[in-house]
Amino acid sequence: MKEHVLVIAHIEDNEFLSIEKARDITLPMDPTLDIIQFVKPNKDSTAPQKEEIEALKSLLAQNVERIFEGATQVNSDVVVSDNIADWVANYCDDTAVDLVIKAGHRSESLFHTPCDFKLIRQIHCPILIATNTQWKSRANTLLAIDFSREDDLHQQLNASILHWGDKLSKITHNPLHAVYSIPIAKPLLELEVVNKEEVILKKGPAAKDNMQKLLAKYDMESVTSHIVAGPADKTLPHEANVLKSDLVVIGYVDHDGLGKLFAGNTAEKVLHHLRTDCLIVKLPIEK
Repeated sequence: MKEHVLVIAHIEDNEFLSIEKARDITLPMDPTLDIIQFVKPNKDSTAPQKEEIEALKSLLAQNVERIFEGATQVNSDVVVSDNIADWVANYCDDTAVDLVIKAGHRSESLFHTPCDFKLIRQIHCPILIATNTQWKSRANTLLAIDFSREDDLHQQLNASILHWGDKLSKITHNPLHAVYSIPIAKPLLELEVVNKEEVILKKGPAAKDNMQKLLAKYDMESVTSHIVAGPADKTLPHEANVLKSDLVVIGYVDHDGLGKLFAGNTAEKVLHHLRTDCLIVKLPIEK
């Protein structure tokens, strides 16, 4: 069955980088591709200007034709909505989307959630949040593995992260690196109660062994592994910077209720500090 990819076009000042990245990722996959540009409703009238919408549709179609050079199964449309996340979530549920690609915007605060984070929380398929930076040639891709829990859900999530990393590596031809950050509470580090090097010496060998077993299970022994220690929202962006990664693949587990909002989700905390493209792989919790 053909894969179905939804691209949320972010077009400003004739910049089409999000669409160009979508082209580079998806053309080898040969999916059905829907490219949507969103326009906010015209609050000064009861309905949007039809002429303006038609002009935007025509312009988008022309640029899609130029960027994809006439590739089949590429559709484009302009949608009038002031709630992108809800529209995309409904669309993904109705059409079984396999991947969403969107240009990133990160200016969130505790009670102000921008579109990126609403999308991550509401949709149930992987989403690639793309920066406005061109990919470097032969950059590394970093896979964030989590051994902190041994339940089936997290094991499935690790497997899915490896699957998507392998899939994208075959498209981009970029080397894969897998990293696990041994958890250390931030206050313990700040108060110098715990030494990171001692934690790695004590827990690193077991973590390294778990990593090698996981990679071997999926025939990915060629992946370079790294074991670090500390809060993931600090260590993972640091590793991405050290490795000069263009893309980080990280897992996200859905949680319900306000407990998640105030406790925070590791993936969301990491996203606050990442300056790379990020593929968020999700597995919804079974009700």
